[in-house]
Amino acid sequence: MAAKADGVDLSATTAANVGQAGSSGGTYSVIFTNRGTSSVTVRLGLGTGSATFQDARYILYDETLAAKSSLTFSPVVAEGNDYIIAYSSAASVNALMMGHDI
Repeated sequence: MAAKADGVDLSATTAANVGQAGSSGGTYSVIFTNRGTSSVTVRLGLGTGSATFQDARYILYDETLAAKSSLTFSPVVAEGNDYIIAYSSAASVNALMMGHDI
């Protein structure tokens, strides 16, 4: 198993890759951090295409994240080469994934 850590500073209302699973998949934790002074909504999911959510593979959808707070979701189990994708309603949010490729 190889350790993996990756992250992204999210732009408002734009899906982005947090990272990509290894060729055999993996298990990860994803942490959203809202650095802003207002609450936001976030989304988390998996996809086979870069920054493209698959409707059937959303994990969180429009989950409220309070100002100056964080939210951890674990485990995120991904198949080989899946993208771990995040979205935020505001630009004050980053997403970090940590875990292991199989």
